[in-house]
Amino acid sequence: MMRVKRYEYKDDLPEELIREILLRLPARTLASLRSVCTSWRNLISAPDFTFNHLRRSYFRDPSLTPPQIAYHRIILPSVTIRVLSVQSMMENPSKPTRLDCFRGPCDYTIVGSFHGLLCMFNYDRSQKSHAMLWNPCTGFTFKSPEISGIARISGFGYDHLSDTYKLYGIFKKNGPSGMESSTRIYTFGPTSSWRRIDDIPLALLGVGVPTDDHCTFHNTTGVFFCSKKACTINWSIMSPKKDWITKDVVVYFDLGKETYGGFTLPVRLSGYCTHLCVLRDCLSVCYEDEIKRHWIMWQMKEYGDPQSWTTLAIIPFYPQLPLRGNRLRPLYISESDVLLALSSHFQMVLYNLNDGSVDFPVIDSPSDNNHHSFDSSHYSDSFHIYHESLVFPRGLQSNSSDMLLRFMKPKPKPIIS
Repeated sequence: MMRVKRYEYKDDLPEELIREILLRLPARTLASLRSVCTSWRNLISAPDFTFNHLRRSYFRDPSLTPPQIAYHRIILPSVTIRVLSVQSMMENPSKPTRLDCFRGPCDYTIVGSFHGLLCMFNYDRSQKSHAMLWNPCTGFTFKSPEISGIARISGFGYDHLSDTYKLYGIFKKNGPSGMESSTRIYTFGPTSSWRRIDDIPLALLGVGVPTDDHCTFHNTTGVFFCSKKACTINWSIMSPKKDWITKDVVVYFDLGKETYGGFTLPVRLSGYCTHLCVLRDCLSVCYEDEIKRHWIMWQMKEYGDPQSWTTLAIIPFYPQLPLRGNRLRPLYISESDVLLALSSHFQMVLYNLNDGSVDFPVIDSPSDNNHHSFDSSHYSDSFHIYHESLVFPRGLQSNSSDMLLRFMKPKPKPIIS
């Protein structure tokens, strides 16, 4: 019998050199390397290391924290969170991109993402809610205190002034005299609680009456935008028509100052305004023009200045896409100017901004009969771009083992002879 020679790991390298080597590895690799030994686990889990790794990925090597798409699909009695690789879809669209599925408690909806963290809301039948912060790469989870009501308008983001993550919500619940509404904010922390803050000023909405009656939120889940000047949650709102022209505005909440503001979107005469998004560090929006039969994408070059809206691209309608509800939701633009977008019927689209060519990535749907295919999801708000990271909020430890989202191994597909 052949003997297998065993090698004992010896920490002969200087700690600084080990640190520099590990900083050059992707986040997912580092997450698995935490089990090598105690010293590596402590090093990789240290806040300074995770911050420096994140910083390195932003300024020197984006491949360390590759972009992913996460979305939720509610299938009673549980919810599945699904993850897609952006890189896989862009590099080889004809090769099926695998869907990684995670199963957790029912009624979780994704509110937003930043620094590799996904923020989700959970609702129960007693009209009570709580939030959960989850890092899919490391498995970190943190559950917020419970709050009465259901968040009709929400948003998640990072406050760069206090180095904290905040969750915003306009909660509604049944009260003694009917439906009651209150605006709350939660700062993720070990001893934090929900705080009541001022409501959105009606003047920003262009109306003098409650928002539900006279204006429409294009996106009830806010879009987070972060720059050196400010970190804000943004909602696109359609005010009542004046002279047959629809007025679209952006209302934002500044997470640092905890104040509101607003500015106008480009004028549109027909069609629909899709959800806001952030493309190449600029707030962006996509309109459908029913008359000219194309989509037009705008970027705001100077955040907050409506005069800085600039046309990014004009994309013609394509026969491969459904004609009914012909909306396009931009998600991501690669360094080679390829746009990844989601059509109204949940079909992924790749559009080359340079030559106008179009491709449709193949998604490898789960073979498990208990889980619906990719294109049967009903929640376009739930699609979020996030970058894999090792980040967890300072001072927080996972506190919700009962809320863990467990990876679902795909069943082998039958071999067709």
